[in-house]
Amino acid sequence: MSLVATEATRFNAVVKYEQESSVGICRDVVTVYEAGAKTYPVGTVLGKTFVATSVTATAAAGNTGTGSIGTVTATGKAKRGTYTITIIKAATNAGDFIVRDPSNNVIGYGTVAVAYSNELAFTLADATDFVVGDSFSVEVVGDYKYKMVESTATDGSAKACAIYISAKDGSFSESSIAATTDTSVIALIRGAAIVGKETLTYGASIDTAAEKTKMYSELESVGIICRTQIGSFPVVA
Repeated sequence: MSLVATEATRFNAVVKYEQESSVGICRDVVTVYEAGAKTYPVGTVLGKTFVATSVTATAAAGNTGTGSIGTVTATGKAKRGTYTITIIKAATNAGDFIVRDPSNNVIGYGTVAVAYSNELAFTLADATDFVVGDSFSVEVVGDYKYKMVESTATDGSAKACAIYISAKDGSFSESSIAATTDTSVIALIRGAAIVGKETLTYGASIDTAAEKTKMYSELESVGIICRTQIGSFPVVA
């Protein structure tokens, strides 16, 4: 019987270039959280989800309408910061509104007295009719938690945004992530960086060429460029 030696993925096999690596400009300590125990080799691709600790809705002082928002919840796709809800069409016992995220991007439209759900979930109740321009602010407080990226995730973590590179102690080695336990690790969260495609680890649900291409594109959107390697060098094309 012959023995086969195996070796954990090395950092320098994964990361081929990292801007200002000596000062860690592309790195940060992040919190990972998994429902089940996992092992993260160096090069594990991560997505992130948002865990809200408080959500506070406030009606603008100058509103004409006297309707209110009941309980507002933030989903895993939510962002930290202040959302705005603004009436864009008035109607008797109704009306339409627009929702903008903390970066002022439009994320959805809704109707008074009808449940709304996209990043935030709420129902805007009617009383004295709203007029165009009436608004509410929703302050969302919480933390981002990371997990191995899976295309089947529905909590925001299906979008690749970081790569695990080290345990918190700085040892560029794999980490054992205990189930349902916040664990601090070091990850590449931005570029400029170049990584080798063949060295990356990701969830089993990412198993088609289209899903992998999407993952590479998402990483590139934060400056982490994924390249095919020949020998120890990436092919830049």
